[in-house]
Amino acid sequence: MSRPVASGLRVGAAALAAALGGGWWLASGRWRRTWRADSLTGVATRDGALRHLQAELVRSTRSGRMVGVAFCDVDAFKQVNDQHGHLAGDLVLVTVAQCLRDAVRPSDVVARVGGDEFVVVCGGLRSAADMEIITDRLHASLTQAPAKSDTGDPLAEMGVTVSIGSATGRGGEVSPGALLHAADRSMYRQKGWRS
Repeated sequence: MSRPVASGLRVGAAALAAALGGGWWLASGRWRRTWRADSLTGVATRDGALRHLQAELVRSTRSGRMVGVAFCDVDAFKQVNDQHGHLAGDLVLVTVAQCLRDAVRPSDVVARVGGDEFVVVCGGLRSAADMEIITDRLHASLTQAPAKSDTGDPLAEMGVTVSIGSATGRGGEVSPGALLHAADRSMYRQKGWRS
C-alpha cells in the first residue's frame, strides 16, 4: 500500500553528508560484510539479496519455516530528481534504506536492487502473518522518518511515498525468482497498477 509520509527540507551536500552519517552503516556492523554494500545507501546489493534469499530457502526446507520478501518502490522517484535535483534523490534513497534497516530484525537483509527499488528478505517466519507484521513495521518506519534524522524528513518534505508488497513461501515449494516476482506483483497491486 502506498503510504504518504509527513512535510520543509533544504537539500544540500551537508544534509546528505549528515544523513550518511560518515559511513555509519560501515561502523554499525549491521550489514553483512560478506557481500559488497550498495555504494550510496550501504545496504546489500541485488547479489547479496539473492544469495541471502537462496540460503534462507535452503534453511526453510530443513526447518519448515517460511521465508518472506518485501519489495519496496519509491513512488514517482523521477519527479523527485526532476523537481529537487539528484542530490535530493540520493538523500531520499539513503533515508528509505535507513528506515527499512531500522524496521527489521538483525537476521533480515535489506538490499537496493534497482535505482529506487529495495528488497527485504526475512527468514524463519512461522506464518504469512509474521510477514504482514514486518511489512507494517516497514510502513511505520517510513512514516516516522522525521525522528531519525537531524536534517529533517526528506520523505515528507518532498511528498515521497513508498509502495510495499510482500510474499512468502517455503524452500522446495518456491524458487527465489518466483518469490521475488510474487512480491513485485504484490507491490504493483498496492500501487493500483496492473502487472
